[in-house]
Amino acid sequence: GLSKFLEVSKLHNLPRVVSVQNPYNFLNRTYEIGLAEISIRNEVGLLAYSPLAGGYLTGKYRNGKQPEKSRMKLHAEYYPRYRKPNATEAIEKYWNISSKFNLNFAQMSIKFCEIQPFVTSVIIGATTMQQLKTNVESVNVNLKDEIIQEINKIQKLYSNPCP
Repeated sequence: GLSKFLEVSKLHNLPRVVSVQNPYNFLNRTYEIGLAEISIRNEVGLLAYSPLAGGYLTGKYRNGKQPEKSRMKLHAEYYPRYRKPNATEAIEKYWNISSKFNLNFAQMSIKFCEIQPFVTSVIIGATTMQQLKTNVESVNVNLKDEIIQEINKIQKLYSNPCP
């Protein structure tokens, strides 16, 4: 995997790998299993994509909603990853944390990814200018230890439901 590639790159004096691009969000934290340690040790940061899990971590699909012109309404067949067992339950638990601490769900989701020690940056996407503004404002969110602890409890309860 990545570790072997980095060893071979050093051995043959190949250009240095500076980032890895993988999905990373509340529903898919599989990068933490092995790859995070390699990222930190070799200073190869994760360029995290899908921090909002295709919009599921914004709350717009809660309670079975399918907003008009949304990605899931128009192209659901291309995004089966986030419609798996325990996904709905996990999303609801994360939503409850954002509500409890009066945080925007999308901003909390993005900020969690951003603050990981192995993350270099987070790839955000938006359909509307308002979504872009909301996403960018996540830089101003502060996730206190209490919030992180609650997030991690949900991860233990619903471990990576959408890898």
